[in-house]
Formats: sequence, structure tokens, C-alpha cells
Amino acid sequence: DVVGRVIDYVKTYNNSVITVTGVATETLESNDVKWHSTFTENAGPSTADLKSGSARMRADLDQVIAYFEKNGVTASEITISPVHVNPVYRTSNGAYPGKFYGGTSGALTGYNLSEDLLVESGNVAGVTRVAQRSSQYLVGQGIVFTSQNPEYYISDTTLTKIRNASVAGALEKAKSKAKALPQGVGAPVANLRSSSVGVPQITAVNSTNISNYGYYDTTSKQKLITYLVHATFTMK
Repeated sequence: DVVGRVIDYVKTYNNSVITVTGVATETLESNDVKWHSTFTENAGPSTADLKSGSARMRADLDQVIAYFEKNGVTASEITISPVHVNPVYRTSNGAYPGKFYGGTSGALTGYNLSEDLLVESGNVAGVTRVAQRSSQYLVGQGIVFTSQNPEYYISDTTLTKIRNASVAGALEKAKSKAKALPQGVGAPVANLRSSSVGVPQITAVNSTNISNYGYYDTTSKQKLITYLVHATFTMK
């Protein structure tokens, strides 16, 4: 449920207005996930070697995609990048990928081929399971496969709904607080004059991370969404 509460207030009335600062929070489970992974092959320096390495990359890709789909990741959720071909040069100090800038180029010893995959899905639990198990399985199949940690998000549609509900709840609480503040001076609160909402802070539960520009934690599935609300009311 949306929680709206006032955490601080500043009386700025010049006998006509009062401003109250409040916060609205809600705890939600992520409903979108992004997961990056990479697999690689090495090839020798000749054209034939490169052709053979490219064929192995295609076979690896077929095996990786088949594993993904077998475990519930659909083809429409997978973005496949072009194959990256990086030459590897031998110098007196060892082998270096990419063009060698040490004065005189070393001998070309081969190529490193890599391909990146991106999974974007609303199946958070399913993709998380695949990410946790994929490296062990695919490496066991002879594929040099590297998995990054999944990134967890709240969908834009959900955030929009939460923002509207959170702000409404916070404003209601702010008005109640504002009405209580000026009783000692005999100036009751009238209408809402203006309001503003700060950038959202989307953090892990119990996290203290915040930023003036907003914060978005992608490491945790469960998130705390916080909006800071400023409300100004006219005085009667």
C-alpha cells in the first residue's frame, strides 16, 4: 500500500501561505529484468582460421539460444549483437588484443571473437534462474560463456501509477499537518496553492542511498520507492 507521511515542515507564510514538506513511499517487487551475457571463441591468424572460428560461433549461438528457450526465455526477449572480431598481436611483452601501438606492430597471432546477448523480460523469477544456472551448464558444454548479474526494474507504467497514488496520499497527509501547524496564530489553512514532487529515489529496502538527481538501484528485486512532496497552502 502507498504510505504518505510528513517528515518535515517549514512555515514560510507571510500571513498568507504555509509550505509543508512530506514524503510518500511504497515497497514493490521488480516486474522487469535485463540480463547481459557474452560468449567467445579464439581463432588463428589465417582466413581459414577466422572462417572456422565464425562457424563455431554460430554453433555456440544456436546452443545458447536453445538453452535459453528450453528454460522459458522466448526468442522475442533476446537481442543478439553482431559478432565482435578483435585481432590479437604478439609482442615481446606478451599477447595483446586489438591494434598494437607500441611503436612497431607485433605479429598477428589470431583473433578473439565475442558475441553479446541481452535478455529483457517481465519474467523476473524465470530469467533470474536462467542467469544463475547458465554459466555452469554452458561452460560444461565447452562454451566460454560469461554471465553478468541481472538488473531489476519497475516498469514505467507501474511507476506512473505509483507516482500518482503516492503524491495524492502525501498531499492529503500534508494538508492535515498544515492544518495543525498554524492553530497557535489563529490562521486556518484554506486551499492548496501549489505542489511539487522531487525526483524519485528507487532503492533497495532499508538502503540509505539517495541523490539530488534521483537514484535507481538495479541490484535488488524488492525496491523502496520514495517521492518527496512540497505543498503550499493558502491561509484564511
